[in-house]
Amino acid sequence: MQYCFRIGLYRQGLMHDLSKYMPSEFLQGCMYYQDGKRSPNNGEREDKGYSFAWLHHKGRNRHHFEFWLDYTLQPSKDTYPLQPIRMPRKYVAEMLMDRISASKNYNKEAYTQHDPLKYFEHGRSHYLLHPQTSRELHGMLRILDQRGEEELIRFVKHYYLKGKEI
Repeated sequence: MQYCFRIGLYRQGLMHDLSKYMPSEFLQGCMYYQDGKRSPNNGEREDKGYSFAWLHHKGRNRHHFEFWLDYTLQPSKDTYPLQPIRMPRKYVAEMLMDRISASKNYNKEAYTQHDPLKYFEHGRSHYLLHPQTSRELHGMLRILDQRGEEELIRFVKHYYLKGKEI
C-alpha cells in the first residue's frame, strides 16, 4: 500500500490484494504458512500439486501478469494457445511495487535494491509475460538496481504513469 501511495496509485494501494482475506485464500495461507520464508502457495502446491489459493488470487488481482492471459483465436503450430496480453501501465507499476515489497518481506535485513531484478531475471525464462510488459518491468527493475528506490519512484510517478514513451 505504501509503495502504491508513493507513486500516486491510491485506490490500488487501498485495494491491493484484498482477496487474501477471503476464506479461499486466507485459510490456505494459515494452513500452509511457511514461517515467512516463502509463499504458502508453494506449500499448498507441494501438498496438492496445485495451489487453489493462487488460482483464486491471480484471477482477482490485475497486478499479477498471470491475470493477463487469454486464449488466442488464431493458434499456430509455433505458439501456445494461451497468450499473454499487454498489461496497462497502472498494473505494471503496481506489480513493480509488489515485487519490491515481496523482496523486502522475504529477504528481511539482507534485502538490497538488487534483489527484485535478480528475482525477475531468475524466473524470466518461464514467465508467460507479454514482451512489451516484460521490457517495461525489466527496465524499471534496472532503474532500481542501478539508481535506487527514490529514482525509481520518481520515474514511475512522473514519467511512466504519465504515459510517456520509454
